[in-house]
Amino acid sequence: MIKKISLLSLSAFFIFSTFSCKDKEKPTKAEQKTAVKRALHEYGDLAMTVDPSFKNLAQSLADMYMVDYPDVKITINEEIEEKAIKDFYEGKIPVLMVSKPLTKAQQQHLFDKTTTKYISSVIALDATVFITSIDNPINSITVNDIKDNLYKKDPKITFVYDHPNSANFNTINDKLKLSVENGAKVTAMGDAEKVIDFVQKDKTAIGIIGLNILSDKGNPKVEEYLKKVKVLSIADDKGNLVLPTIPNLKYGVYPFYRQIYILKNEVGFGIGAGFTRFAGSQRGQKIVTRESLQPYYIYKREVQINNLEQPLQ
Repeated sequence: MIKKISLLSLSAFFIFSTFSCKDKEKPTKAEQKTAVKRALHEYGDLAMTVDPSFKNLAQSLADMYMVDYPDVKITINEEIEEKAIKDFYEGKIPVLMVSKPLTKAQQQHLFDKTTTKYISSVIALDATVFITSIDNPINSITVNDIKDNLYKKDPKITFVYDHPNSANFNTINDKLKLSVENGAKVTAMGDAEKVIDFVQKDKTAIGIIGLNILSDKGNPKVEEYLKKVKVLSIADDKGNLVLPTIPNLKYGVYPFYRQIYILKNEVGFGIGAGFTRFAGSQRGQKIVTRESLQPYYIYKREVQINNLEQPLQ
């Protein structure tokens, strides 16, 4: 009798132990409801708007960011600068890559609509460049050549933009302090590739596009472009010829250099903030260098350019 009771007790103990182990393996209801928290910049979708001049740099940075964070999807949308900035301060887009920050009035308008303070970050130095057919005998132009012919009714030199109201349009007008009068002639092709095709056909015409369109020499598409066109030097009053090289961007010697900004209107540290931080990191700045642009953070920027007697080439 005692043996039977012992056997029954032992069997009950093993059955209870087995069920106890199985119960421990199962997560509790509280554990099932608690999701694993992830940083907002590590997953999700972001539509980033960029001026067409900066599309190559934006895509290169986005591609690497998505390698680091496979659950992130960044879509690059192109829009001319003035319209893109308007959409941004109206609160329609969260992240923007352009050549200038918002004005104080635009910042206030954005805050009134979204109650969010925007952040601007400079990530690189770029330039607006002048191109012409490789068959055109000229290799440089002067600032006066530009001023005397741009927006004129009967110009001696035909200038063509990629887009009206683009980053290149704004850069030229800001640097030369030009204003476009109502009815003035502004010739624009619609995109940089069409400008390249135009100046190849019209051998004396000069196109106005962004440096980043032609700067990545390892890009097969860029190699094809450079078989058709060349970048013109800018001749200063002393006859010095200046090309948009990295040293000339770094020291502000090339007259049409500019900064590339990322503007962010995002709540919390999301993909936009993560992307901006990556663009300014050492790895991001190396991508800027690979695009043959001047990184903003790797080198010191406090320089005295007035003492430069001869521009760097």
